[in-house]
Amino acid sequence: MTPPPAAAQPAASPNADRPGLGRATPRRPSLRVLEAKPTRRGRLWRVLAACLVAASLLAVVVAHSMLAQGEVRLTKIQSQVSSEAARNRQLLASVAAAENPARIVAEAKGLNLFPPSSVTQVPAVPLDAPLGSKPAPSSSASSGR
Repeated sequence: MTPPPAAAQPAASPNADRPGLGRATPRRPSLRVLEAKPTRRGRLWRVLAACLVAASLLAVVVAHSMLAQGEVRLTKIQSQVSSEAARNRQLLASVAAAENPARIVAEAKGLNLFPPSSVTQVPAVPLDAPLGSKPAPSSSASSGR
């Protein structure tokens, strides 16, 4: 076997005879004791501002949900009011039909009662007026109902 050529062998460093000097080591900075940094107020203000923004967004979400619940409740109540108004109109129509003198006379004839000699329409009297007072003239009384 032949020895490798001289160019392939690493060159001996000039400081090879001294231990520790052959390698280039980075120098460490000297250590010193530092005092604790004082807390910065800017950080505290940023945290408080972030908390304030988060709280305001939460308040907006809560208010929006309460508004939506109110709208749902209002829609439900409006549908109940419209159904009750329709029922009220139906009841008023049935009361008007029951008050009709012609119906009363026909029912009396069906029960074999004597027919009246004349039929007189009595004006409506408000139920909340005290007894003995004259009712205020209304527009329905003058219409000849």
